[in-house]
Amino acid sequence: MDLTLVLSLLFLSCFHGVSSDSRYFTSLFTLGDSYIDVGNFVIMAARAVPAVPVWHDKLPYGMTFFGHPTGRLSDGRVIVDFIAEQFGLPLLQASLLNSSDVSKGANFAVGGATAIDVDFYERNNLVQFKLLNNSLSVQLGWLEELKPSFCNATKGCRGCFSKALFFVGEFGVNDYNFLWSAGKTEEEVMSYVPKIVEHIVRPWRGLSTKVQYMWLCQGIHQTGARQPF
Repeated sequence: MDLTLVLSLLFLSCFHGVSSDSRYFTSLFTLGDSYIDVGNFVIMAARAVPAVPVWHDKLPYGMTFFGHPTGRLSDGRVIVDFIAEQFGLPLLQASLLNSSDVSKGANFAVGGATAIDVDFYERNNLVQFKLLNNSLSVQLGWLEELKPSFCNATKGCRGCFSKALFFVGEFGVNDYNFLWSAGKTEEEVMSYVPKIVEHIVRPWRGLSTKVQYMWLCQGIHQTGARQPF
């Protein structure tokens, strides 16, 4: 059986038997890249100097569900939208919209996000263009900044994440894309794997003891028939 299918079935089985009753999860926080971005890339691109080109701010993106582009790299919803609906939560807004109501969570994911901080790729001339500062550590920083507002909205910091579901989407694929695009050999790319994995795993060693529900989900899937993969 295809490994991607096996992992998908395993992920769905995790939710089997868990009621959609709001008593289970009252908020959802998501981190990741383009697969679950709901608009942060568009916001960051517009703020960049010079502005970064955006292609998914026009139809057909968003046409099948919302009827208009939303910043999602999809013609409709993304996986975290379905998870939110399953637990009776509203569809999350992009965290960079700075919504005044964060009591139900926030989506920190940004298209093109990396596991390793972007200055590593710029400093080592692995990319020929300016990257958006959207790595995993940056998104975690946004989460820390949001924590006081969230805890105030949920009546205090003691256990304020106790009913929060954390969904961590794909990280790493953009790191490997940059390495392949820089002309690295397979052996050279493989040598970066421990570094990339460490950057993905390290932040959760401490955070996982502070929250009741954490899902480290959605590893790197097959990317079609692209030769490097």
